[in-house]
Amino acid sequence: MSSLQQLRFQARRLYKELHYLGREYPDPNYRFTERLHKCFGAYVGADRERIEEGLKKAEFIKKEIEAMYSLRKYRAMKQRYYDEPPSPPKP
Repeated sequence: MSSLQQLRFQARRLYKELHYLGREYPDPNYRFTERLHKCFGAYVGADRERIEEGLKKAEFIKKEIEAMYSLRKYRAMKQRYYDEPPSPPKP
């Protein structure tokens, strides 16, 4: 299998992962899937180096989205369990 074919499989896998992560994107007006499609469409027919650059950028974006979701979950947990007002001291 050629290395360009491997890059295509890697790009397809990354696209699917980002599409799955985009389902829970907090801002519905952002149109995550449309932007994702445009970003990956810009690399169609590109040379090997440009595709590798795009994959690195997409990996970085994936990590940022995962971090954003983790932070959102952490804040929700913290609000549920730790942001309660302290109880008054017992006499």
